[in-house]
Amino acid sequence: MAQQIETLLTPIEAAAILKVKPNTLAKWRVTGEGPAFIRVGRSARYSSREIARFIDRQTRSSTSKM
Repeated sequence: MAQQIETLLTPIEAAAILKVKPNTLAKWRVTGEGPAFIRVGRSARYSSREIARFIDRQTRSSTSKM
């Protein structure tokens, strides 16, 4: 069974999708607040699937649920 390999995004690419600064992603990696990431050597990478999951977790229907 062959698995499909997903293209990994750099922090700059992921930040552009999320409309945040790359430094924000760096802070989120430290605090665990941001999307799940993959370590490749010393570099962080993001799968588009994890970016989509992160966006889904941030979706709210009311400001009272923050």
